[in-house]
Amino acid sequence: MPSLSSRSLLLFLLPLFDIQRCLAVPPLSPNSTTPECSCYQPAGNTEAVFLNHQFFDFRSLDNETFVSNLTAPAAVRPSQNEGIEPLTSPFFDTGFFGDYFIPGSWSREASEAAPVALVNSHQNLYLARDAPDSPVHLTLRTNRLPSFQSASALETTEAAYLHASIHVRARISGSPGACAGIFTYLTDEQESDIEILTRDEKSTVRATNQPGVDANGTVIPEASTQIAVTQPGGTALGSWTDWNDYQLNWLPGRSEWLINGMSKLNKTYGVPRESSNIQLRMWSNGGTWPGNMTVGGEATLDIEWIDLVYNTSHDAPGATCTTVCSIDNFARNPQPQIASGTVGSLQLGTSLWALVLWAAIALW
Repeated sequence: MPSLSSRSLLLFLLPLFDIQRCLAVPPLSPNSTTPECSCYQPAGNTEAVFLNHQFFDFRSLDNETFVSNLTAPAAVRPSQNEGIEPLTSPFFDTGFFGDYFIPGSWSREASEAAPVALVNSHQNLYLARDAPDSPVHLTLRTNRLPSFQSASALETTEAAYLHASIHVRARISGSPGACAGIFTYLTDEQESDIEILTRDEKSTVRATNQPGVDANGTVIPEASTQIAVTQPGGTALGSWTDWNDYQLNWLPGRSEWLINGMSKLNKTYGVPRESSNIQLRMWSNGGTWPGNMTVGGEATLDIEWIDLVYNTSHDAPGATCTTVCSIDNFARNPQPQIASGTVGSLQLGTSLWALVLWAAIALW
């Protein structure tokens, strides 16, 4: 049994570790100089920090020669059913972006649960502008042909991400029967999703941790939750056809979903436990989840930027950091905000509850 002094310390500590109120780092304040960040903290009700940060800003490509005359590629034709079309730009397999992401060209045959065959094509992944003087954005497209659904996919080159904050500015448009997905994936049981179904109301987003059904095919109610797009800084409903910021925080034992900087949902069911990759997809298979797109229909997922903070299975065990920087709103203010104080020997990805448990065990 703990001593009286140990008991007193525990009783003092436990109220301080309210997961809804506390952070594992000091309050963050702006710093006028470029900080030397050793780890990063994203927006949201998160007490975790991450060792790595990468920002992919498609708007920054405006002056590149390969975007001087952007036009959307022609839609995939019925005869193009093998997914062997070439890349639409050298951007996708060279340089910084190509080091982290690879376009998908895999296919799936039709089945009872997925009655329409799916074929990913590089022709559905391209850079675009709304107008000649508009910023560049990335587009993933899907369109329905008589015998298959032509789709698009991007996935990280490695399945080594072990907890992350995935922040994407995106909009979705087009025919009912498509699914826009931003998610982590290892297996069908180790997956965490932001999904927008074009058959849904335009303010509805699906937040899901897998598996969604049990061994008997029965839907697991806590797996998927509908959350609402709301306009920045308010409660008025928004629309996924407009530009919005979508964020998934994958933490040890907890997933959090945010839209336009506002926390929408926390979930402890089905949180992935193993290292995974990160994927972006625009797809359908005619199944009950995305719906069955009408032949000739088309839908697109447009992305302005992808902001990732993450830990990996390659990071040194027990890695620590001393200077935590906030990247909240990094896309609009690309200056990490350094903590007002530094953190010594902070275990990456460690939640406050884990620290409390560690203290309890040590004092017992």
